[in-house]
Amino acid sequence: MREFDPVGPGLERVGPAMHAGDVVAKMSEGGYAARRRDRSPAHRRRVTEAGRLFADALNGRIDPFLFRQAFQPTDQVYVNWLQENYPGVFGGPYRDKIGLRETMSYSDYSALTVDILDRVLYEYYTAAPITNMPLVKKATLRDFRLVARYAMDGATTPWSQVVPPPGGTQAFPTLPHGAGEPPTQRAMQQAAREVLGGTQRVTYQPQMYQGGMSVNWRALINDDLGIFRDMTNRLAIGGRRTIYQYITSLNVDVNGPNATLYNSTFANQVITANGASSNNPPFSFQGLLDAITVLENMLDADGQPIVFDGTIYLWYGPSLHTTVQSTLKAIQADISVGGGTTNAQGFPSQRLRVENWPVANIVPIQDKYMRLTATSASGNIKNTMWGLMYEPASQPRPAIELGFLTGYDTPQLFQKVPNTMRVGGGVDPMMGDFYTMDQEFKGVIVMGGTQIDGRSAVASTGAGA
Repeated sequence: MREFDPVGPGLERVGPAMHAGDVVAKMSEGGYAARRRDRSPAHRRRVTEAGRLFADALNGRIDPFLFRQAFQPTDQVYVNWLQENYPGVFGGPYRDKIGLRETMSYSDYSALTVDILDRVLYEYYTAAPITNMPLVKKATLRDFRLVARYAMDGATTPWSQVVPPPGGTQAFPTLPHGAGEPPTQRAMQQAAREVLGGTQRVTYQPQMYQGGMSVNWRALINDDLGIFRDMTNRLAIGGRRTIYQYITSLNVDVNGPNATLYNSTFANQVITANGASSNNPPFSFQGLLDAITVLENMLDADGQPIVFDGTIYLWYGPSLHTTVQSTLKAIQADISVGGGTTNAQGFPSQRLRVENWPVANIVPIQDKYMRLTATSASGNIKNTMWGLMYEPASQPRPAIELGFLTGYDTPQLFQKVPNTMRVGGGVDPMMGDFYTMDQEFKGVIVMGGTQIDGRSAVASTGAGA
């Protein structure tokens, strides 16, 4: 028989020895075999010896090559050595059979390999993008100081005809007003959004939002599935969701459409008083026409018409997704003529079939945080509310402004510098903090926002009342 070194040069690891070796060692003490009373003593002996063989390979007492030889020997010399040092592994009627594959049963095989063979860690859900970002006008902020926005109304009414007096050539009539005081019809005033607040101006201040995670060195060592490699990605997901939810709160409050943005001052609620055929219609083709009508009827503080530019965004919640998509993709639609007169079955006596032209300039935006924000909305408003908004980035007075500190408009991720160094060596990044042995990560966003002017947006609760 040829001789060989059972330890051999250059031992290699065959598994996560820190926990697997302990488990197998416990098995080899006899308790595991003693509990298998449905097996013969020789069978239990094979399981115990197999566990001892695996533990010795893990702990470096023998070359792991010999452990692999127990599965599929390549030479009889290795079989003889295993039979001599681990009696029972090839014992009994299987003495002349080569390989543990022939001597171990299904249940015994798990005792040898300690853990299951096929483990998969599923990834996290696909993070939804910030779909409602088009509903705000982004601004870049220099620092954390208070941001003020001013706007003035007035002095935009059509001019008056100047009729010179008989026999005279006066260019501008003398009007009854005091010295230095502008004519009444040309007076300017603060914008409607400003007079809603006590400060007589629109202000907001950027705030810092952050979230952190830490993982201990022990957990990193035991992580053979790569769980903690996904930490920074999860932090980034949380940061994007923070922006997503914040934008929703500027457009929707706990009771439905945000009362600061949608109110009687701006006359931008989809109700009959503002030109709609019904109050707060549910989303439908007719409801869409009513919302467009309210937008087209919009007047400024002087009672003059406003012309808006850019794309129209249709915002809605998840519950309306199928209805919105079906309506926007319809080729033709039926509408009642001027509301119509209903017959006994409730159908208007006059209907008009038209091409679906209203959707030509409309882009749908599903806001998944709406129903999570309108927590106090009565009835089913959190699921039925919807609205239209002209693209804020194209408006001189946007409906909503969102400001980010320079460089922090996306989640910025940071890691605490490790401060554990080997004696005579360099810093070991795996060890993390010297005292806690934790690696720490955090993400930072700096932002703030407010409503500016609601005349470029309209909203319906969808409640039909």
